[in-house]
Amino acid sequence: MQMLNRYFAPFALILIISDFIFGEPDPFEFKMSLGILVLSIIVNWWLSRNLYRFSGWTQRIRVLQVWLNYIWAVPLFWLSPLWGPMWLLFVMAPATAAVLMSKWQTLGISLVSALTMLAIYYDRGVFQSPAYGGMVIDHAVFIVIFSLFIHTLAQTALRLRDVNLGHSA
Repeated sequence: MQMLNRYFAPFALILIISDFIFGEPDPFEFKMSLGILVLSIIVNWWLSRNLYRFSGWTQRIRVLQVWLNYIWAVPLFWLSPLWGPMWLLFVMAPATAAVLMSKWQTLGISLVSALTMLAIYYDRGVFQSPAYGGMVIDHAVFIVIFSLFIHTLAQTALRLRDVNLGHSA
């Protein structure tokens, strides 16, 4: 699970800083976003570091991490939903679920993420413009399809590994 901090945290930081530089959010919202991001990095780091200490709870901790990453995405997106790339925050939890969870769990978290994003956009009035409404629907569909694609890739890699382990025995 260190991959969350290694890859997704810097990406989220880039999104937040880009929003601050180019999107001109309220300084308080920027500080809140940084605080949420720092909190998420610390929690993910601590959970990853202690995952094997609680080996009986490993699967539950991984599920918790996936849902926590969804939870972090909601306020980060809410604080700056009109900064175009921020919707990509909703890809992180489903992409992580795709590696750690079943196909149906991956589909579930991706649908929850996509529908949450659409609900926030709806609340912000984005669907008043058909062009923007269509664009955000495409984003939502991408979240679902991308996470299922990642899940299939991960499962294929596991099958190939298992086949290769069988031949080396």
